[in-house]
Amino acid sequence: MNMFRTSPFRNGSLASKINNNNRKPHSRILATFLACCFVLLGTPSNAVEERGWVQSITDWFDEDDEKVTPSHVFRATEDLIAEIQILREELGADDYPPEAEAQEDRAPVHVYAKTLEVMSKVSRVQRRLGMDAAETGQIPIKKVEPRDVLGSVAAILAELRKIKTQMVIESPIDAAPFVGGKTPSTVYKNLADASILLDNLAGGPLTPNDVYLNALYLIDELELIAAKLRAPLTLDVPSVEGRKTPKDVAQQVLRAGYKMVNLQTRLGMDASSVPNLTLVRVTPSEVYDATNMLLAEMTRIKHHLAINVPREVRPDPRNKVPTDVFAQILLIIENLDTISASADA
Repeated sequence: MNMFRTSPFRNGSLASKINNNNRKPHSRILATFLACCFVLLGTPSNAVEERGWVQSITDWFDEDDEKVTPSHVFRATEDLIAEIQILREELGADDYPPEAEAQEDRAPVHVYAKTLEVMSKVSRVQRRLGMDAAETGQIPIKKVEPRDVLGSVAAILAELRKIKTQMVIESPIDAAPFVGGKTPSTVYKNLADASILLDNLAGGPLTPNDVYLNALYLIDELELIAAKLRAPLTLDVPSVEGRKTPKDVAQQVLRAGYKMVNLQTRLGMDASSVPNLTLVRVTPSEVYDATNMLLAEMTRIKHHLAINVPREVRPDPRNKVPTDVFAQILLIIENLDTISASADA
């Protein structure tokens, strides 16, 4: 009996779509930055204070060939946190968010993935306030550099300014000073703090629904990779006995991380570091973060294999529980094993 179910795209439009999309993706960072500047410069708040805030960003882009470092991105995240704090104060946030844990071994691609998490929460805030919600976006299929991350942070800052403008919040921030010596890990930690600070404004922390959506996106990315490598892929979700907890899911995500390292090694790539989870008190937000890191690593694999095809956007799932997520992660592990075996063939 064939244990693999053929996808409706297998060996058809999906494979041809991959093979016909090997052109280098165009960088959207400059366009994003310019759009952000137009939004910011058009804001009717205190012009003098605002010009200083805008200048603190535009100074970083005075020269096209100027090297953007993690320290530049860190400064932008400090401004980001300051803007969120103003929104929390003006909109009456009454919680006491914990501080995010210190991070290690983060690369710019992981930091970019974290900016997307922050943007998704900003979008939730906008929807709660009856505003047009910003699109979250995806990690660019390229070698992600600090300049790319800085562009993504600038886009988030622009959306926060839109919220302040619509809510007639005129409180300015003091632009953060430049402090050298920062790393992608310290930038990641700052973005994790920003994400936590947004929870109250967004209506609560991330849920199993969010983790489930990431799991579906991981399957979608595996489908693209399997098509490129001409590897089989199963979409039959394993059955799961008993009720699973976020900690159970986290354990399987760690397994998936090691399977990802194995696949990258067999493809001749520099292997990633496995997401760090303490597995003491695990929340859906922590599991989401770990699956986000897996998505970042999937993007690295796609870039390595010249798969310049973004995944399609899925609708938000509803009423999912950790057990549903657990089953999807098992499916991801099964397919990672199968694709890794094919990579050796």
